[in-house]
Amino acid sequence: MTYLLFATFLAHFLAVFTLKNQRTSNLLLVVASALQTLLCGQLLLSQEGWSFNAQNAVLLVSWEVNIIVLLATIRMLPVRFLIHTISMAALVWIYFWPALSDVTPYSWQLDLHIMLSITAYAVLSVSSVLALALAWQIKRMKTHVFSGAGTSMNNLLSNEEKLFKLVVTGWLLLSCALVSGMIFIDGFFGNGMGHKVIFSLIAWILFALLIFGRLTKGWRGKKAIKLNLLAMVLLALGYLGSQIVIDYFV
Repeated sequence: MTYLLFATFLAHFLAVFTLKNQRTSNLLLVVASALQTLLCGQLLLSQEGWSFNAQNAVLLVSWEVNIIVLLATIRMLPVRFLIHTISMAALVWIYFWPALSDVTPYSWQLDLHIMLSITAYAVLSVSSVLALALAWQIKRMKTHVFSGAGTSMNNLLSNEEKLFKLVVTGWLLLSCALVSGMIFIDGFFGNGMGHKVIFSLIAWILFALLIFGRLTKGWRGKKAIKLNLLAMVLLALGYLGSQIVIDYFV
């Protein structure tokens, strides 16, 4: 598995240095994602069930993020740089600070909840990475720096439209994940999960507010970006923050 981990890291690393060559960078992202697929399978899946901890969750979410960026044809260099950096950070984390993981037996109810949750996190993560890139793009345009690709107003509006489509899709997936958890998981609001659910519900409300504001008041720009990032931070704290404490300090 060590060789697979290093090969995945190398593919992401090379992709970062070829970002300006779109074809080569896309090919390396495909290769990195394929290798990361195998790595996720080895780390997360076993005959007994899912092996979940904070590291594995980040690796799986970053893998889905890579796929979404490819399918959505998001070409902004800051987005590409950030997704590769997140993947490499997850790989370094796994290699240097490995954590034990609990094995959760398979069941279609739990499997459905896990996949809905992970996919919601991935889609909303892409929206947040895109929001950061848009904030950088807006800042460049305000300082009249129009050199380079991706700085036109049409490009900005197109990427902003992709952002809100991602938010709506992620919010719907998060809604399904929360409903599936309430229906299928005993003690969904207890057993150490209460704070995770509360953070997720607050994030759900903020994303819903963002969607409502966009549809009724045309929210865009800094207001939309800040609300998106705040909701994503709360969503990440709900699972990742508490899981890190469990993995390393409990």
